[in-house]
Amino acid sequence: MFVFITRFTVTGDESEFLRALGRISAHTAKQPGFRAHRLCRSLKDPAVFVETAEWEDVDSHRAAISGKEFSVPLEDIKRLATAEPAPFAVISEHAAAGAPR
Repeated sequence: MFVFITRFTVTGDESEFLRALGRISAHTAKQPGFRAHRLCRSLKDPAVFVETAEWEDVDSHRAAISGKEFSVPLEDIKRLATAEPAPFAVISEHAAAGAPR
């Protein structure tokens, strides 16, 4: 599994930021190799968000971010927030006994 994690600090209009991120999420959710997406908001600083996207592999992620359906809303996000994106590999995973996964 391949995980891409981005920390955003919203500096512009939050609702515009969320709409642009929603367009990206809708696009990636339809792509081969996509597994899951999660957006979290900091309870300490409401301008800070962390997004995780899980993929089968790095090539699936690369293919999904190569087109206009990704790049156009990405330009909006760059205008509305600073981003710290980084790829990650899962090295350990734990779940509660009996928890769905």
